[in-house]
Amino acid sequence: MEKNSGTKRFTGLFGFVARHPRLILAVALLLSVLSVIYTKERMEFLTGRDDLMPKNAPFQQDYRAIRAEFGDREEIAVVIESADAAAASRFGERLQEKLAADRTRFREVFFPGGMPFFKEHGLLLMPLEDIRNLRKNFTMAKPVLKELATSPTVQTLFTHLTGRMDAYVAGGGKGGEAELAGITFMLDKLGTGIDAFGGGKKGSFSLEEVFLGGDSALARAGRMQILTVRPVKDPGSFVPAVEAIGAVRREVKTLRALPEFAGVTVGLTGTPVLEYEEMATSERDITIATVLSLALTVVLLLLAFRGFLNVMAAMVTLIVALCVSFGLATLVVGHLNILSMVFAIMLIGIGIEYGIQVVLRYQEELGLGEGELEAISTGLNRNIWAIVMAASTIAAAFFTFVFTDFKGISELGVIAALGVCVCVLATFTVLPAVLVLLAPYRKRKEEEREARAATILARSSRMKALERFLFGHPKTVIGITLVLCAASIYPLVQTRFDYNLMNLQAKGLEPVEYAYKLMRSKENSGYFAEVVASSATEARELTRRLEALPAVDHVVSLATFVPDDQEAKIAELAALRRELADVKPAPYEEDLRVMELPTVFENFRNSVERLKLHLEKEQKPEAKRVGAFLATLDRFFATLEKEKDKNALGMLRDFQGGMLASFPEKIGMFADSLAVTPVTEADIPPQLRKLFVGKSGKYLLQVAPKEEIFEREPLKRFLDQVRSVAPRANGEPVMVYESMTIMRDAYLRAFVYAFAAIVVILFVTFRSVIYTLVGLVPLVVGILLMVGGMWLFGISFNSANIIVMPLILGIAVDSGIYIINRFRREDGDAASVITGSTGLGVVYNTLTIMASFGALMVAHHQGVFSIGAVMSLGMVACQAAFVLVLPAVLTLVKGRDRGPGTGDRV
Repeated sequence: MEKNSGTKRFTGLFGFVARHPRLILAVALLLSVLSVIYTKERMEFLTGRDDLMPKNAPFQQDYRAIRAEFGDREEIAVVIESADAAAASRFGERLQEKLAADRTRFREVFFPGGMPFFKEHGLLLMPLEDIRNLRKNFTMAKPVLKELATSPTVQTLFTHLTGRMDAYVAGGGKGGEAELAGITFMLDKLGTGIDAFGGGKKGSFSLEEVFLGGDSALARAGRMQILTVRPVKDPGSFVPAVEAIGAVRREVKTLRALPEFAGVTVGLTGTPVLEYEEMATSERDITIATVLSLALTVVLLLLAFRGFLNVMAAMVTLIVALCVSFGLATLVVGHLNILSMVFAIMLIGIGIEYGIQVVLRYQEELGLGEGELEAISTGLNRNIWAIVMAASTIAAAFFTFVFTDFKGISELGVIAALGVCVCVLATFTVLPAVLVLLAPYRKRKEEEREARAATILARSSRMKALERFLFGHPKTVIGITLVLCAASIYPLVQTRFDYNLMNLQAKGLEPVEYAYKLMRSKENSGYFAEVVASSATEARELTRRLEALPAVDHVVSLATFVPDDQEAKIAELAALRRELADVKPAPYEEDLRVMELPTVFENFRNSVERLKLHLEKEQKPEAKRVGAFLATLDRFFATLEKEKDKNALGMLRDFQGGMLASFPEKIGMFADSLAVTPVTEADIPPQLRKLFVGKSGKYLLQVAPKEEIFEREPLKRFLDQVRSVAPRANGEPVMVYESMTIMRDAYLRAFVYAFAAIVVILFVTFRSVIYTLVGLVPLVVGILLMVGGMWLFGISFNSANIIVMPLILGIAVDSGIYIINRFRREDGDAASVITGSTGLGVVYNTLTIMASFGALMVAHHQGVFSIGAVMSLGMVACQAAFVLVLPAVLTLVKGRDRGPGTGDRV
């Protein structure tokens, strides 16, 4: 039959397409261009997770009420760390000054470390026991400090300690326990400084270490200081705080380059930064994955079709469908969110499925001797019913999301369902139109190659032997499948939903690392529940009850800044100030006296060793501490010896300068900080007060957890306890827990709805209970094996990858529909269906979906990566179900009531 035989004899849909292919293609391309323009102009992006939640949920209403009362709490947190608290404070003050001047990007900049209130009253905020320890430590350090005040050099420090150790040993313990305690205390602190120097931190004679101890709350707060920034948000931007985040990072980079801040490290975190990194990373990853997915799809189509023209026809159809789908999504919904961003990837895998079935059947008909137009007609008409029913399963699976109360999922359902419909319409119109237009350009050799491609499995003798092996033992296949499915029950029961949003971010991301640092820092925890009290009295009572809870570490409120035990604290600090009065530091001058240092060091080292031996002989427990210091000292001297011909002098300058250059200034500042006066609520500065007192006079309590609460179990435990005291508690932990719970439950409900809809569709398709149950086989097998694979690879469901469940649900059924439809209609055996164009279409379709989603595994964003990983596992499981399990089941049910074939509908 001639290729270009007339089109008038064709009726129905294909008759219209065959007579007007250019018109159809022109309209399709025009719609595509208009859709792209419309999408570019009108499509918006929702970056906040709050936008995905049901607006009327109680926790959402409470969240909005707190924001209305106390203002927007989403802040950029700048975490400033340094072994030298003074350097961290200077960095924060300089950064605050820079950022506060930029009112176009920043609404408010808050740095507690730079506030006069904390400089004047900071010591009073310490626990009374810490203040007593401070005085005790000063008593032990005072002899050394007095010597260093006169001459702040390494020689002074080492010579003084040498004399005291020698006197103690020579006097057989002269001075008693107090003298030994003072010596070992200073050796410990000196060892800490030497270790810091060896670690590249430029050893510092830290007064915080000396007086407060390294693990006191004030010392920890000094080493890690937080500057918070409330950004001016651009609601029209893909990431509303992007300008502010960029400006902060530029200023931080500039300041860190200054020599005075060489030992300061800085990182950014907070909700705006985490959302920015998530959106930026996922957008970049999805863009790369989309390009890679399209490329892999083209490669697979070339393998499937064995000809360029058919690949071109299929890809033109797919691109038209994608463009129009985006336009339709813009028209109907108007925006994308973090969940619906992946719908383009989804449509690549799903949309090409229908074209594969049509083209492979068209090529099969060519191989049987049909003409071009007749082959196209058969390829389209014989697949219309199967494609409509298959697409209905996926569209129904997505559309059931509309009945959930989770906005993010319901919007995805609408967008994806519409996209599936567009793909079907494009397959029925654009694809045959392009095939008709390309028919005159097809060469005979290409046509023969394509025809052979459609039946290559049936023609190969090797494949026939493989066919007998795979399909000749249906009961064995079903038995093995039942065993594997039974083994997957345990992983299914153990499956958990991962609530930790940090696990979705790219590994090693700075905001994630610093979010964990803040969580572990009791002084700076940025992840707390929020409780509102109507009065100061209620705030005090709630604080008392909350701090009594096992899961609560502490509560921060306005009352936190009015110290308790003030009378006793002031007395201790006044006594300490009197003791410090005779420590009068001279200005620092570098005076290394290099020629004397070897002797000073040798004498000091020998004195330490003698002290160690003496203490061991006396069986004193301090011997271990002195021995540890001696080991540290030997490492330090060994480093100096190694560098003696290179940079030993420079090392000594750095060591002394880092340890003692700021000593006079620090002593002066410390003495000034001891002159404290009683604090009342009226002394709290307005900038601090408005953080905890709302517009109508309500009080805010920030409840810090005792454990890390990024994981579900500790998070639930913390919230349950807090809510037992304050049922309407809110804050970021509540928002995360409630939103993740709603998302999880919404997907479960949608899964149930979709499953019910699919059962109905299968029954309508096959009009047979038996074949309806057979149609569910790939679904059950695919999901069980997928969950088993996830368990083996340690992959949990999360708020990103759970999106694949409706896809697996739809694909596992719709591909089965093609196979069962062909099996019933054309009275073939199951093996011939699998090795024919229909089976090949299912195989290639599964591979294209696997390629589309597998491309997501190049992503750095772990949420995007997990979508690709779970979908790939699902497609491998479904492929096994389609190619092996379903044919075995069909073979066993063959001969039973087959019912009216679906071919009657064509």
